[in-house]
Amino acid sequence: MKAGHPGAPDLGDLVIVLLASTLAGLRDRLAHDGFDPAAELVGDLVEMADDYLTAVAD
Repeated sequence: MKAGHPGAPDLGDLVIVLLASTLAGLRDRLAHDGFDPAAELVGDLVEMADDYLTAVAD
């Protein structure tokens, strides 16, 4: 159960924000180092995390 206001962000949402940021950095580093297929995969994960955060904000 969430404490506070219904629909309010919780600690799990903060973890997703940190994960998305870390994955975005990894994606950029992989692309810079020439690992394009891996960078695309990590980019997909970043997009999924971003979509989740957008849905939570609505």
